[in-house]
Parts: sequence; C-alpha cells; structure tokens
Amino acid sequence: MHTIYKQCAHCGAPIALSPILRPHSPGGTLWSDGYLETSSAEPPLLGKCWACGAIGCLTELPTIESAAPPADEADCGVVPLTLDDYALLLDNLQEISAQFHSYLRIKFWQLNNHRRRGNDDTMPLSDVERTNLTELLRLLGEEDANRLLKVEILRQLQEFEDARMVLNTILSDMVNGAFDEQYGPLVARLRQSIAEGDARLLRINGV
Repeated sequence: MHTIYKQCAHCGAPIALSPILRPHSPGGTLWSDGYLETSSAEPPLLGKCWACGAIGCLTELPTIESAAPPADEADCGVVPLTLDDYALLLDNLQEISAQFHSYLRIKFWQLNNHRRRGNDDTMPLSDVERTNLTELLRLLGEEDANRLLKVEILRQLQEFEDARMVLNTILSDMVNGAFDEQYGPLVARLRQSIAEGDARLLRINGV
C-alpha cells in the first residue's frame, strides 16, 4: 500500500498520510473514555500541515496524484494536534462546522486524560474539563458507543445516579439482544465502578 498525499488548503504543500487500509494489529489497550492505545490506529480526522501549520480536515483535503516529498524536507507527514490546539479550536467553535464539535470535545477529553493513564488516576477534573464534558454530553447521540460515553462522562463527573440510570437502559438492551455484546467487558467495569462510587479513569481488559 502506497503513501497517500493530500494538498494543504492553505499553502499547497503535500501532506503524507499513512495508508488508511492497514493490516489489523490485535491487542491494544482500551480505556473507559473510549481511547484505544494500539499500533494500528487510524489516521486522525484533523491535523496540521508540516509546512505552514494550518489545521485542516484531512478527509476533505484534495488528493495529489503522483506526489513526491520535497527534496529539502524528508518528513512531510501530518502533524498531530496538541492539547493546546484543541483548546484553541474549542474557543472558536462558532467558526467551525457543527459536525466537528463532538469530535473536538472527545479529543480534548482524551488528551487531558493522558495525564492519568498509568500515572495519577486520582487527578480531579479541572473546571475546563468539567465544562467540556457537560457540553459533550449534550452532543452525543443514542448509538451504542455514544451511550457508553454518556455513562463514562456522568461517572467521571461523579453524577453516579444519572450514570446508573443510563447504564440500566444499556443492560436492559443487552438482555434483549439490542446492544452490541462486544462492549460487555466495558459495561461490567462501568457497572462495578459506579456501584463503588469510583470516578477514576479505567483501563479496560477483554476488548
């Protein structure tokens, strides 16, 4: 599979993307906020141009046929967004299409949680994090994965009774075969942590 090149909408530079279709790599670590640590992660939806630093939606950039890396720059890959980049974008949501709002808030949540993965998982949420989660809660739909994110958001906000109510609807659907069974290990861990009043970020096994 060959490298795909996209053209920066701001400066026209070629941006190299790893092939979207890649061999599946089993394993990986799933966290309760939906973040998956794996060597076969898909390319991000948003990224920065290596040449000018402009942020763009990678799927919407035009593909350059037969592009080659510039002679004076060996690494022309997409630059991942930082926590500060996401914070800046969230401060300017009025200028960004609504289709990206939930994605931005999820990424901001997950990047903030990186400080808690394998380190201090008792670190309390900041006011900015709490506001982001409250706004994200309003944006999420009723798909299986989004319902689980709602439970996790309410749990991390320590709104355990509301989290339990949403989780109970999921458990009912699981009994009726109306909820994806692959989420079983995650549902079990969330149920246990809610019963214990535990709001810490969880490392999920078995998914």
